[in-house]
Amino acid sequence: MIPRFEWEWFISEIARIVAMKFLAAAIFSMALIGANSAYGYGEVSTSDFRIVNSLNENVYSPVVDQQLNLQTSLKNVSQKNVDWVYVVQILNSDGAISDLNYASGSLLANQTLAAALSWTPQSSGTYTIQVFIWDNLRNIDPLAPMSTYSVTVT
Repeated sequence: MIPRFEWEWFISEIARIVAMKFLAAAIFSMALIGANSAYGYGEVSTSDFRIVNSLNENVYSPVVDQQLNLQTSLKNVSQKNVDWVYVVQILNSDGAISDLNYASGSLLANQTLAAALSWTPQSSGTYTIQVFIWDNLRNIDPLAPMSTYSVTVT
């Protein structure tokens, strides 16, 4: 038979282990649920990606050394102000990063604006343009799904 003192210690250790496991499971669950709900999908919608020149005219056949603006319409579909970062990554045909740039700002509730970044292709080829809308550069929580576009530069 286990002496009373050891039995109380044993019960308290079991209770501590069960409590720790419960706490770990609760933290994991909250992190998982929080991570998915923290993403602001649905707060900002994107549309109307365009490649334009300095006069805001569409460019359908870009050429080497032509300054281009990569423009996307951002709309805050929430009822609160939203900070955003517009990130554009350009990959060459080998999948290597050719250019990476960002701009940041804030959208008022229900506001729409055109975010744009400049890019001057240095060589001909087919490029993949990836557009990201994040809450900031620290957390990198997406506010909208990534968009991908392809362009051929001559």
